[in-house]
Amino acid sequence: MNGLSKLNGIFKAAVLILLSMTLTACSLNSSNALQNPVKVTGYKLNTYVDIRSYTNVDKSVLEGAMSLIDSYENMLSIHKEDALLYRVNHRQTDEIPAELAHLITNALYYSSKSDGHFCLTIGGVSTLWDFTAEHPTVPDETSIKEALSTVDDSFIELEPINRDEPEGLYKITLPAGTMLDLGAVAKGYIADKVKQYLKEHGVESAIINLGGNILCVGKKDRGDWAVGVRKPFGSESDYIAALNISDASVVSSGTYERGFTAADGTYYHHILNPKTGYSYESDLTQVTILSKDSFSGDCLSTTCFTLGIQAGLNLIESLPDTEAMFVKTDGSFVYSSGFENYLRK
Repeated sequence: MNGLSKLNGIFKAAVLILLSMTLTACSLNSSNALQNPVKVTGYKLNTYVDIRSYTNVDKSVLEGAMSLIDSYENMLSIHKEDALLYRVNHRQTDEIPAELAHLITNALYYSSKSDGHFCLTIGGVSTLWDFTAEHPTVPDETSIKEALSTVDDSFIELEPINRDEPEGLYKITLPAGTMLDLGAVAKGYIADKVKQYLKEHGVESAIINLGGNILCVGKKDRGDWAVGVRKPFGSESDYIAALNISDASVVSSGTYERGFTAADGTYYHHILNPKTGYSYESDLTQVTILSKDSFSGDCLSTTCFTLGIQAGLNLIESLPDTEAMFVKTDGSFVYSSGFENYLRK
């Protein structure tokens, strides 16, 4: 299966409902404003993608954004055989552009914050699981144990091929069998790049929805965007919180979008523990992150899930312009200190 959602055992679930899409759009305080957005939709990254501009631009601008998404999928997919990351994992090349090297380096920061629970080298394990199969099964225990020996982010080595050109090519070195999987960060990174592209093309107000990674460009006409957080294991129309945000990102990770119940009654979900090779056992079903950019939201939603509530809260409270909501299996919520300021009354 192609696509970034299948990049990794840690999927970014489509857990958010963009409420402003279902409301009548108000006119912006600008001569370039729209009551009804210019929009494009499609199925990319193995998920539903929706980009809507409330700034009056030609639709070709948004189509260019969709092409940009395709180009990043061709870099970051571990399932498309012509994708760069696939070729790296299969030792067809050891040269990568500086952009990918910087992406890996930035993601490793969160790996270090999680004591390795948020892991980029999980690919050997995650490719053993197929949560989207018609009849998913638990991988062989021996195969999981063998794959775990290849999982350690300290294995990643990066160095510029020409030190006088830090934005040139880098050499990446991985031990035999070790596979990178950037599925936990890719959609956030791509969303940020789409936002940058839109702003460079004059878009002042827009919504980017990459299968649940919601990123807002600017504000609505008279205030914030309204974004709903989907209820774990509920229908797509059920949400547990409505948020007011502007020029910011909302990303959730949860156990409910990709999972199956095995013959012995055990529920397995897509957030895999790189220490065991199996699904995390946790009292959490969802973590939602509010942040200025989608990349950090992507990284933090998974990192905080793997850390658990207390360690996750400690991490969030140490970061500027970042808030979190933890949803426990009993349905109760735990908020970071500033999260309630964004709740829609």
